[in-house]
Amino acid sequence: NLMLAFWKFIGDLRVRHKNIINLSLKSIIMLLVIAYIGYVIKVFIDKGSPVDWCYGYGMAFIILILTLWCIIYYKAIKISCKLMSPYFVRNFGKTIRNIKSRLKTFKITLAVIFIVAFCAFVIYDTRSDPRRLISLFGIVFFILVGLIFSKHPNYIRWDTVVTGVSLHLLIGFLTMKVEAGRNIFQCVGLTIVRFLEYGYNGAEFIFGDFLVNKQHVFAFQSLSVLFFLSMVMQILFHLGWIQVFCFKLGGFLQRLLGTTVIESVNAVSTIFLGMSEAPLLYRPYVKDLTPSEIHCVMTAGFATVAGTLLAAYTNLGVDPKNVVTASALAAPSSLMFAKLFYPENQVSKTSSDSIAIYKSSDISVMDAACKGAFAAIELINAIIACVAASVSMVYFVNGISLWLGSLAGVEGLTIEYLLGKIFIPLAWVMGVRLEQCQDVASLIGLKTFANEFVAYEKLGKLKAAGKLSVRSEAIATFALCGFANPGALATLIALLSSICPLQRSIATKVAFRALAAGSITSFTSACIAGVLTPENGFGS
Repeated sequence: NLMLAFWKFIGDLRVRHKNIINLSLKSIIMLLVIAYIGYVIKVFIDKGSPVDWCYGYGMAFIILILTLWCIIYYKAIKISCKLMSPYFVRNFGKTIRNIKSRLKTFKITLAVIFIVAFCAFVIYDTRSDPRRLISLFGIVFFILVGLIFSKHPNYIRWDTVVTGVSLHLLIGFLTMKVEAGRNIFQCVGLTIVRFLEYGYNGAEFIFGDFLVNKQHVFAFQSLSVLFFLSMVMQILFHLGWIQVFCFKLGGFLQRLLGTTVIESVNAVSTIFLGMSEAPLLYRPYVKDLTPSEIHCVMTAGFATVAGTLLAAYTNLGVDPKNVVTASALAAPSSLMFAKLFYPENQVSKTSSDSIAIYKSSDISVMDAACKGAFAAIELINAIIACVAASVSMVYFVNGISLWLGSLAGVEGLTIEYLLGKIFIPLAWVMGVRLEQCQDVASLIGLKTFANEFVAYEKLGKLKAAGKLSVRSEAIATFALCGFANPGALATLIALLSSICPLQRSIATKVAFRALAAGSITSFTSACIAGVLTPENGFGS
């Protein structure tokens, strides 16, 4: 009875003074953090250590600044803006509306000026290697393809197209031509790989050092990382951080490009979650999407790869910086090409005011962690099945081709050889050297008819053999960075149909157009890499 009374007293105390207790705990945590930061600064000064913005004290400083900004934004700025908003609308509403009406014209003018300036810079930068201008022609060519095959050319919003092109070029310029941008994305790529490599520890514990670290078996090393990453992503989803990040960045794209909130959020979330998981953020609203929005959702899925697979691609020999850069380019460009191929001709039923952030159904962090790990089983099984079936199919088709070729007295007639011939014009338009066009063309063919794993695996072999220049390798990496293949097509149609059976007919109707738009998005990013990257790389 005494113990029960004691715990009842403690419980009542917690209820009565809940706010004071929470404030005290937060204050203690804040004091501990400040003390730790102070000690770290003292150690930094005493040792005279380098800043090291990618991993050392510099990275800690960046994390601190971002954390403080989030606290200030959510605890002060956002609340203040919400309180002051009625006052500004009441007193300056007309002025705000005038500014918004002129902002669109200013945005388009600025975008056109940047595109002209970019072209002028490229002409100057390629004066010693004018062959790189072919890639600039490739950008124009793919935009014209989108215009020619547009579903509703009279409904094209040219402000979205012009702004999307300028943003595509700007991101490419900052991440490839500006040294600071290259260093940042190199750091991001290496940091992601370093983080994902923690998954190797779990794989080694289960499967042993021989299979994971010595033999580098793909299923046991690279794919096992997905258990760890899926767990982390599900925890972040449960905490709501993924949703907030994607909605904030998606909102920025929405205001910049004029796309709808669902289209913008999907374009961002696809980069981090993949095309199969991204629709979970807006699942309740799939039933309200127009055909153009469905097409845009599918295009974004085909135009990029999931960040969860970066470790797998890296182990195949792919440069992680190029994959990260290609993913960053894909978000705005997929929206632009989606709206070029299938412009909106209906009124969207979704708006930023009517969309609520989808919350996780997990009851705790531990529940989310277990659910994430279990979810990876299906993903890994799907990857193993697709890769095994695709490789087997390639060898089967090669066997038939070799047999038919031998009957006609032609040796070496493989699927890679045939695709290499068919896609040579495409590789040339993207700026690949003529003598390397067949190798890159065969990679594009394998990616399109099999999947990106098979293509990246062959790219790794070509890279190891030194058959591609640094520039051709970059072009190939960007061109292959997408899920645009028959398997992904079927997967995405099935996913959208399962979420909302009423949208099945629309998804199947726009699927192939979205597949083409997603592929061309990747090819245009490859053109940007081709026009900005010297033949022997930036270290030459």
